[in-house]
Amino acid sequence: MNETIATGLRLPSGLVALPDGRFALVEMDASRRCLKLFDTSGAYQEICRIGGSPTGIAIDGDGCFWVADGPENSLVRVSPQGRVLQVIEGSADGPFLHPNALAFGPDGLLYMTDSGIRLDDLLEGGHIHPDFFKAAYNGCVYQIDPAEGRVIRVLAAGLLLASGLAFDADGLLYYSETLTGKIHRQIIGGRQELFAQSMTSPAINVLRGPSGLAFDRSGTLYCAMYGLGEISLVDADGKMAGHIRTNGTRPGNIAFTVDGKHLLVSEQENGVVEKITAPRPGLPLHMPSVS
Repeated sequence: MNETIATGLRLPSGLVALPDGRFALVEMDASRRCLKLFDTSGAYQEICRIGGSPTGIAIDGDGCFWVADGPENSLVRVSPQGRVLQVIEGSADGPFLHPNALAFGPDGLLYMTDSGIRLDDLLEGGHIHPDFFKAAYNGCVYQIDPAEGRVIRVLAAGLLLASGLAFDADGLLYYSETLTGKIHRQIIGGRQELFAQSMTSPAINVLRGPSGLAFDRSGTLYCAMYGLGEISLVDADGKMAGHIRTNGTRPGNIAFTVDGKHLLVSEQENGVVEKITAPRPGLPLHMPSVS
């Protein structure tokens, strides 16, 4: 059994480690919709109630939090004290549908996946719609200028539930497509390519598949497999290199602690954060100053 360091959470989603050893996390459930800050003992402080259905989170070099899927499916920048500083609602092509994961790139820009379907269209009575696979998805990956608060361009579109997002040590961008099990790789400004296939068949009847992503310093990609109760390890050639079981079946997002020694996993079945000793040290995140 993995160690549990935060309990009683309701649909915990995005999480990110802070430079001082704490970690921040968002809860999606309608009764919470909040951003919380946890110390190493599991004690927490609620920073703010964001609204929307917050899913992804990133932190910049100014200590501010970027939260995906705030009110009206927006991207929100929040101060360390919980004050909303900036709201981005979409691109020149239209509003966001369901912003998901966030990551800053080595270029100082912000990257975001959009699941490609409004949450209200994915759920029925609070549960996943039985015909979820037949929905009209248009999952996207956006490149965003955080200082100007605008979408620069769409890097990918037409994805079936775009989810996790991460950069490797060489600055290549990776993102997961949950329903197909695909993990894509892309040079910024170039064409996407299939990096890995994490499932033998698409998620047609039960929502499952690759979600949150993170790299270790050896170049191994860690992928939370939602609905399958494990973290898949993918080597630099895109081959499955191992698995780490999670206590619950619905791991959604993952993040390495700042010292790189542990992997934090938000798990929605039990409403917890699991802490796992990392096989190898985690790759540090980009945290550029925005203002």
